[in-house]
Amino acid sequence: MKPSMVARPVSTTALARLRLAAQGLLPVALVGERLGLAADPVSAVRRMTALQSQNLASGLLQVAVRTRACAESAVLEAFASGAMVRTWTMRGTLFTVAGEDVRTFVGLAADRVMRSASPRHRELGITEEDVAVVRKVAEERLAGGAGMTRAELFAAFEAAGQPTAAQRGIHLVSILSHRLVLVQGPLRGRQQEFRLADEWLPPGDALRDHDAVEHLAARYIASHGPVGERDFAWWIGQPLGAVRGPFSAAAAAFASVPFDGRTLYCAPEVAALAASRAGSRAVVAVPGFDELAIGYPDRSVAVPDAYLERIIPGLNGVFRSMITVGGRAVGTWTKGGTSRAPSVEPELFEDLGPATAAGLAKALACIESFWAG
Repeated sequence: MKPSMVARPVSTTALARLRLAAQGLLPVALVGERLGLAADPVSAVRRMTALQSQNLASGLLQVAVRTRACAESAVLEAFASGAMVRTWTMRGTLFTVAGEDVRTFVGLAADRVMRSASPRHRELGITEEDVAVVRKVAEERLAGGAGMTRAELFAAFEAAGQPTAAQRGIHLVSILSHRLVLVQGPLRGRQQEFRLADEWLPPGDALRDHDAVEHLAARYIASHGPVGERDFAWWIGQPLGAVRGPFSAAAAAFASVPFDGRTLYCAPEVAALAASRAGSRAVVAVPGFDELAIGYPDRSVAVPDAYLERIIPGLNGVFRSMITVGGRAVGTWTKGGTSRAPSVEPELFEDLGPATAAGLAKALACIESFWAG
């Protein structure tokens, strides 16, 4: 069956709305079971393929806002089960991914990320002998399903004569993670425990090379579309030339959407929404560093130019928590209240009007329900 095609070019606001649907941020009642909020955290993460999680608190909330219950406890249970983990994947950044996807992501990214980091490793005096020492420490201390926090792991490295100050410790951990020795699993308090990858990850082989890129391209299109090959190349952290063929092969099974002189691709169910206004007034609150804004090289679709520095102060790469309407930022939010009774404190950039008042209240209540557990 030939994939569907949207004939007329879509606007920026329409593109933002379609991406909002693809990212699983709309209720089932509005867009149906296939696109609506996921039933549980693991389903949400598998649908999204990967959620950037260099900030742990934001990473947990990113998962929760894509589920119907929006509960922190369910996210923590998913980490505790091993069904999803947090580790370094593409672009040298921490992501939350399904356990079965870790080997494919890390195998595809590791060589490129480690080459990029090698000058810093030399500055820190990290040699292969040093890596062998900390690997032995990790494998001995974590064998049999034991877990250690980063502080505990650093203490064990120090005891073995390996300094961890000046970011040396985190680079050693990153090297071990890129070699699939370590992953981050259950939380102990507000810290994640490191586990041995071979013991913690489900069995299975990684996809390699062209197969890995084509597989991840298809999942990126489904979860982030409408997108193009340049969006995917940036997201996966690979040269455009290396992804062009696999992306084209994957895109052949998806719907095409014209935008600003380019052809973008998305799931047929997402493309079908272009003819309607479904989600155009949907209010969604997301945490900082959410994939809705950070999952694409061009931020202007989710963040209007007029609000760019209010979402990314100083354009320094730090993304504030956003309130969006139809997938476009209209404000920010911060955590207020007390430790026992936290609340969301919104700052709107424009008057949303009475039509969105109920939606705004529901979006902020979702965040507060997450904190409530």
